[in-house]
Amino acid sequence: MICDLIFLTIFCIAVFWFLYSRKKNLQREGWMYMYRTKWGLEEIEKFSKKYSKFLHAMKYPIIFVGFVLMGIMIYLLCQTVYIYISFPQISQIIKAPPIMPLIPYFPQIFGVESLMPPFYFTYFLVALLIVAVVHEFSHGIYMRLFKTKIKSTGFAFLGPILGAFVEQDDKDFQKKKNFEQMVVLGAGVFANILFALIFFLLLVLFFHASYYPSGYVFDEFAYSPVNISEISGVGSTINGLTEIIVGNKTYLYTGNSSSFYVGLNNTDAKYVLLYEDAPAIRNNLSGVIVGIDNNKIKSRDDVSFYLQDKRPGDLVLITTLINGIENNYNITLTQNPVNSSRGFVGIVSTPKQSSGIIGRIVSKFTSFRDSSTYYESRYARDFAYYIYNLLWWIMMINLFVGLFNMLPLGILDGGRFFYLGILSIVKNKGFAEKSFKWATRLIALIFLSMVIAWIISIF
Repeated sequence: MICDLIFLTIFCIAVFWFLYSRKKNLQREGWMYMYRTKWGLEEIEKFSKKYSKFLHAMKYPIIFVGFVLMGIMIYLLCQTVYIYISFPQISQIIKAPPIMPLIPYFPQIFGVESLMPPFYFTYFLVALLIVAVVHEFSHGIYMRLFKTKIKSTGFAFLGPILGAFVEQDDKDFQKKKNFEQMVVLGAGVFANILFALIFFLLLVLFFHASYYPSGYVFDEFAYSPVNISEISGVGSTINGLTEIIVGNKTYLYTGNSSSFYVGLNNTDAKYVLLYEDAPAIRNNLSGVIVGIDNNKIKSRDDVSFYLQDKRPGDLVLITTLINGIENNYNITLTQNPVNSSRGFVGIVSTPKQSSGIIGRIVSKFTSFRDSSTYYESRYARDFAYYIYNLLWWIMMINLFVGLFNMLPLGILDGGRFFYLGILSIVKNKGFAEKSFKWATRLIALIFLSMVIAWIISIF
């Protein structure tokens, strides 16, 4: 939070200084200030000429990626509608209006919030500036590659929020071939996806250079499914743990016997999850495990290594870390439920998983770090944490913007891209225009319906 405030202050001062020192070039348009510069035109012209062969070679990949992204977004929109219809309570859970699948709406509705790091306002400002510059610059270089006139380039300011723009001659642009227009429209989102991959690589490099494994994170005590019909009785309650008798074995329930019976009476399930009667839960083991018998623990593999030769009845010293403070637990191991000859602590770690295409994509982006491993910073912990999260959000917002912009909606790149794609296939302008209008109206109606549902839910 401190880094965020410092960075935000520096950023706002820099924006104010930039605007004040160049106030002659500023023009107010509504709520925004537009700063137009020839520098952007010159750089776009140079880039398009210098790398013309490469840019021409990328035309077909840009079109292909554009259609893929559009297909993904249509699928995600359908999935969103299904979620809203099937689970209307989602409107009450999500605190942001569903006007766009960005932040924080997008991670919540697609079940990937647990995989996301904290999100600060300066992350949004910096990421948005990078996304906008990359997106608009890519449009511009392909405009000039196809000899489209560009009126101006520059930056748009809405308070501390910065954007970029490339203002083309619309009449000249619409005279170009359908394929060329589609390439220009798809170039922006293609660049965003490319930069998402670039920042992902930077993120991985930064992570491995700045962090090292230094502990094992368990998030639950060992538990097992128990057939309700096999429960023979309830024992005593000690320290909030009630003994549940199943045949000749004892399990544990967190609560008293009354609440246990109430839970059984209110369920139609045949099985109930109960904790194993293990030393970890009996001793209320908590924190990151950083040592076993004074041996340094770096990961789950180290825990398995130091416990593999332990037997039931052995005494083990487990050291954990909570908020920088070490805690020692002298634990007597019990029998392992699977192998009675081995000692048992009774802890597990469940990997963070999300279903659906977005969940799988985000999971891939987090696969370079093990969720059960605690990582310590090699230097200035808060600063390293801040930079890591900044790189993460620049990557993710590039990805989200690239996806969202390919919705076949009139105000987005995907709108005209969709129209030109239909026109190129059917060769009928009237049919293409009607398809475009109906697609825009349908998507706008879907978003409007979700916004109304969200508004109703908060009153």
